Amino acid sequence: MKIFNRFLRRAGVQQPVIRPASASESRLSVLCMRQDMASVRKRIYTDFQAAGLRVSNLSVEHASHENAKACVTISCPPEMRPELMTQARRLRDHPSILNVQWEPRQRSNALN
Repeated sequence: MKIFNRFLRRAGVQQPVIRPASASESRLSVLCMRQDMASVRKRIYTDFQAAGLRVSNLSVEHASHENAKACVTISCPPEMRPELMTQARRLRDHPSILNVQWEPRQRSNALN
């Protein structure tokens, strides 16, 4: 493995930096109607920012022909957890959102 890594360095290939999931990051998935996704995304960004939380990533998947799913990663220090829970409840209660659920932390598996 050391020889292979040396070969990659000499070839100019940089090794990817694997960043473990931080304890201050939480993930939510939000399911809504496909035509409502733009307004739901805007609501997520504005509401979480107003609460002092930072959305570090938001990706949209089309779950079916009529539904879309947004996977949201939020940077949240431990002292802001109650505010994060409040924002998640507000999202769940919004009429255009079908479902909100917490996603499990992803493990970074290194292949050696």
